[in-house]
This record gives sequence, C-alpha cells and structure tokens, in this order.
Amino acid sequence: MLDYIRIHGLRGFQTAQQLNLAKPTGTPGSGLTVVLGANNSGKTTIIEAFRAIRMAEPPSFSQGRRNLPAGDRVEIVASCDGGIATLRSLRRGQSETERETTGDLITLRRLLVLPSRRFFDPYFSKATWSRVDYAQHAGGLPSSRSTNLHELTHRLFAVNRDRGGFDELFSKLVSPLPNWTIDQTDQGTYFLKFQDARGTHSSEGLGEGLVSLLYIVDALYDSKDGDLIIIDEPELSLHPALQRRLANIIFEYAASRQIVIATHSPYLIDLRALESGMAIARAHLREDGVRVSQLSVETAGHLYGLLRDKNNPHLLGLNAREIFFVDDRVVLVEGQEDVVFYDVVLTELNLQLGGDFFGWGVGGAGNMAHLAAVLAELGYSKVVGILDADKAELVGELRRRFPDYRFFAQPANDVRTKTERPGRAAVEGLLNEKNEAIRREHLESIRTLFTDVNQYLADAPR
Repeated sequence: MLDYIRIHGLRGFQTAQQLNLAKPTGTPGSGLTVVLGANNSGKTTIIEAFRAIRMAEPPSFSQGRRNLPAGDRVEIVASCDGGIATLRSLRRGQSETERETTGDLITLRRLLVLPSRRFFDPYFSKATWSRVDYAQHAGGLPSSRSTNLHELTHRLFAVNRDRGGFDELFSKLVSPLPNWTIDQTDQGTYFLKFQDARGTHSSEGLGEGLVSLLYIVDALYDSKDGDLIIIDEPELSLHPALQRRLANIIFEYAASRQIVIATHSPYLIDLRALESGMAIARAHLREDGVRVSQLSVETAGHLYGLLRDKNNPHLLGLNAREIFFVDDRVVLVEGQEDVVFYDVVLTELNLQLGGDFFGWGVGGAGNMAHLAAVLAELGYSKVVGILDADKAELVGELRRRFPDYRFFAQPANDVRTKTERPGRAAVEGLLNEKNEAIRREHLESIRTLFTDVNQYLADAPR
C-alpha cells in the first residue's frame, strides 16, 4: 500500500507538500482518496507526480516543469510497502533525474494512472497488451499534458477475447449494454464497431463520455486487491446520472483497492465513505505556490456524524457538497431559513454578499465549529460565521479556535419573526412580522455587520 506521496519543485509546488492516501480495510470506500481544487490549483500536477514516480526509468523534467523558486529542481518521494522511492533532479537547473529505492515497492509497480485526456484514434493498429504492459507503457510522463492515451486500443484486443468481467461492469454504468466488437477496414486498420437496432457505427462517432468510460471500466474490471488506481477527472463528459453510478462503482472497488481521484464533481464525493476512512484533500494556491490541505480523521468523524442528523437530512446534500469546489469566501449560517431570509436582508440593504452561503446552513449553531474545522483543514482562507443573538456566547470560542476567520452575532434572536404556536413561543426576528423588511431598530447594526463581512471577504484569493 502507498502511505503518501510528497512533491517539491514540480510545476507550482514551490514548497514540499504531502498527500496521505487512504488504505482499504475491506469496507466500501475505505481506500478512496479524493483530491479537490479549483482549475490550475495543482491537482493534475499531483497526477503527474504519480506517473513520474511510477516509471522504471527516471524521467526528464523540462524547464517548464521545474519550479525556479524551489531551487530549479524536482524531488518526489513515495512511501510504499515499507520502502521509499525517491525521484530527484541530478542537480539544479538540469532536466535529468535519478531514482533511489528501498524495499520491494510492489504497489508502485502495479500503479495504473489515467490522465484526464482519455480518447484514442478511431482507426488503430493491432496490438494486445496485458494490464501489466498497459501500466508500464501507458504510465509514462508525456512531453505535453495535451497528449492523449492511445494505448487503450491495445487493451481492447485483450478485453475482446474475454468480455465477461468487462461487460459485467460496463453494464452497471451503461444500460442497455452497448454491443461492441473490433472490426477491420479494407485498408487494414482496425476500429470499434457498435451495433444497435438502428444499425452499426464506428468509434469515429463515439461520444467522449462513452470513450472515457471504456478507459475507466478497463482500469477497474481486472484490477486486484491492493492495486493502486489514479483517475484524473473521472467525471469528464459524463451526465450527472452516470457520475452517480460511477461514484457507486468506485465506492465498491475502494473496499479492497487504493483509488485516488482528482475531481471537480460533487457527485463523486460519496460522504458515506468518511466512516470507512476515505481521505479528502484540497489543492489550492497561496503566494508561495500550491498547498495540499487534508481533512483530519477527527474532523471527518464529526462530518460523518452530521450525515446522521435526521432533523437536517439536507445538511450535506449536493448543494452543501459543492462548497468543497469553490475557491473561497464561505459564509456559515445556522439553518436554511437564514440562507433564504438573509437574501431579503441584503436586498433591502442594497448589498451583494461577497461570498457564498454554505449549502442550507450548518444545521444549528452547535455545528458551526465542526464545519469551520472542515474548511480550515482544507485550506480555506476566508470563512465567516453568523449566529443569532441568542447564541452570541459561542462567538468568542469560535474566534479563539479559528483566529483567521470572522464570526458575528446578528442583533436579533432569529432572522425571521415567528408567531406563537402551541409548544413554541413567539420570536421577534431581524425581519418584521411579514418577514419582508428589516426592523428599524436593527437596520444600522445589520448593515454594519454585512459591511464588515464584505470587507473581510474582499481580499480572499480567487
């Protein structure tokens, strides 16, 4: 099993950053590591590092791949199977590298990396590769990120001889199962042929999403327990329904395999796996380059506990999971009513919030510390929490625990006004009885609060 990979000097990695990998325990999702981050934040560089450390022959790192402030040299270290693999530049300002290893490093030899550019020429030559051949020859470091992974066609000849396991997995993603085979043109080249009730068509007109699934299914279907599989942006060109199905497949396979995905999709964040040991990391940019921030086991446990909150089943639904994919400027409020009615407040104040509300709130003031911890550990630099006046006593402790964030108590005991009902006392809220306008006595204090919020959020990194 791979314990971690540490990267220094590769592209934006000016300082050494480490990604710790989840390890499968037999429970679905336990071996899954999810890497999040905005575009150009360093996720694909992490994938490149895996490809480089996998290579038997030390690769060359071109001038554009080396980080000048980091000493114009690259070092990648992987802890694996009780041994260490180190790939480093021979000397400053040089493309050539050397590789040092201790231990057997079985997992690295079985590592399969799928870059994000997953397509092949529609007409191809014949070659038959085993999984080992494919991992060794297709796992190199291309001269350009735009290079696509044509070698899948060599795998398809092997798959075509024994379709059982491949088609079984493929059918879980695509229904009805495509009827495909390999055919040859009169000119001697080969192509994929798909047949349905309407006739046949070749791989030339195959949708990009289906092509991408061919790569992913091939990477999974004949993998073995303990294998390490890296997939960059598995969601590319896939409809959300297909993304959800793929998330379930990955969840199942991660019971006995280490799987690392770099993704922009909230559909692929299966929070059920938090209880099993799934690792969540976020790549993000700071003044000194790429940072990799990772969720701790303790905070992951708190986050999983929120999933079991029967009174707030929406708390970590899709809308909330999207927060892991924004750049920064997160505003935490107590509940869904706050998300709805603070829009009324902001409209009356003629202000536009300089950030984004977290989903439908944190599910109660007591959860705010847990969500703030998640965001802090994932490297978010600008986070605001707004509590009601009757929870103002929590503000001081939140400020102490998270000194880089800002926490406020609004001047009323609730945002909206609630009339008295059996078993519930009336609450005079920030808004009037019709919840259409701010009470005059609170107007200036709430304006000051949101002005301070926006000033704090204004200089967050984008």
